[in-house]
Amino acid sequence: MSDEILKLLLEKLEKVEHKVVNSPAMNGGFDKLLIEVEHIKEAQGDILEGVRGVKKNLYEPDSGLFSRVKELESDAKIRNAYVQETKPALEFAKELQLWKKKADKDLEDFEKMQIEFAKLQDWKQGAQRVIWLIATAAGGMWVKHFMDLMMA
Repeated sequence: MSDEILKLLLEKLEKVEHKVVNSPAMNGGFDKLLIEVEHIKEAQGDILEGVRGVKKNLYEPDSGLFSRVKELESDAKIRNAYVQETKPALEFAKELQLWKKKADKDLEDFEKMQIEFAKLQDWKQGAQRVIWLIATAAGGMWVKHFMDLMMA
């Protein structure tokens, strides 16, 4: 029985040896694993460097994203205040434009009326001359007729 146990033990030992010899870990596997771990460490360093760069781009007091956003927000507040301040003036300017258009139209109408008035004055002067001429002729005829009556 002892031989059998030794045989069994020997078989088992051969299986273990076979597994150890054919094991990838024992045949350069640890070296490959070590190289991969080093590669991961380098990549992790690059990633950390990238994260630091992103942090710097976000939190830099002068040129970071957050400072630029705050600056834009303050500029927007200033612009909004300016718009609110100038809005009444803009509305007033629009009203002035409408008033100016109406005033220009009224001025044009007034100029037309002035021209028409000047023409009426010219016509009135001409009519007055004609009336004076007729009145003088009628007066002269009346005086002649009266003189004819007196002489007759």
